[in-house]
Amino acid sequence: MKKHWKKYALALMAVLLVVYVLGVNFPKSSILAHKICSSWVAAQNEVFYYEHRDALNQRNVALAADYVAPEGTADKIPVLMYHYITPKKDNTEPTNNSIVNLESFEADMKYLHDNGYHTATLQQLEQYVDEEISLPDKTVVISFDDGYQNNIIYAYPILKKYGFHATLFVIGSRIQDKTTAFDPHKTSYVSKEEMEASKDVFEYNSHTYNLHYKTLLHCGDDYAAGMNEASFIADDKIMRSEAGINTPYFAYPFGDFRMQMVYALKESGYRMAFTVHQGFVRPGDDPLTLKRLTVVSNTNIDELLHMNHDPDGTSPVAP
Repeated sequence: MKKHWKKYALALMAVLLVVYVLGVNFPKSSILAHKICSSWVAAQNEVFYYEHRDALNQRNVALAADYVAPEGTADKIPVLMYHYITPKKDNTEPTNNSIVNLESFEADMKYLHDNGYHTATLQQLEQYVDEEISLPDKTVVISFDDGYQNNIIYAYPILKKYGFHATLFVIGSRIQDKTTAFDPHKTSYVSKEEMEASKDVFEYNSHTYNLHYKTLLHCGDDYAAGMNEASFIADDKIMRSEAGINTPYFAYPFGDFRMQMVYALKESGYRMAFTVHQGFVRPGDDPLTLKRLTVVSNTNIDELLHMNHDPDGTSPVAP
């Protein structure tokens, strides 16, 4: 009986080994193989975190759940996330949640102004997360991803009108050396000249230098190229030096990140990074995996800002 049991165990181990090899080398050959491969990658990520947990957790602040905001100050900060801004008449992709109608954006900003909201810089947000300062009860951070020229043409005048501050996470390689004539029907990116001229409203931060694209990483699935931490570090250094974006603040392309990338960010000097996971920023949060709130054309900004809890799941848009 014992010999039979050993034979069955060996046979089972052999089968599992074969399935594992198939899962790693041919991850899309079956649902089971893909799950095995994904589980293996998840296990590797856990091991990486365990081996680097001291470096990743070098913080001495209270947990967000334990924080009690002083009276009249914010117990959480919404970081609003926008991308492409265009007038409704020029919006040829109304179902694309990365595109927000100009009229909707202006209505959002008017709401914030009329209801007494204050806009914070990322430096102020960092101090807030580290529990070094308090911020007014009605405080928001306004962010844009990618660095579209229409953010300058359309969003900048509105933000300036209301005295608001915003951050623009730019893709370094797409910054234009010379300003081009704006065409609302074409995708175009900010120039160095436009960046310099708009610094009274925008601060410019990192969305990588040239890693805003997807590539095969593991298990037959595509992920943001920055998930490969070696190339991420090299390209990011290029962005800092050549594109003139020297910043400790970052937004993950497509929202893709894992502990290896978080570690790479920390090692390369970044102090705060933003995901597309939906929710508010609270004192004591992990500064390298901060949440944001996606805003689309039909967003009810009042309801969004007054949610009692972070919404479940992730953003419907991949920035």
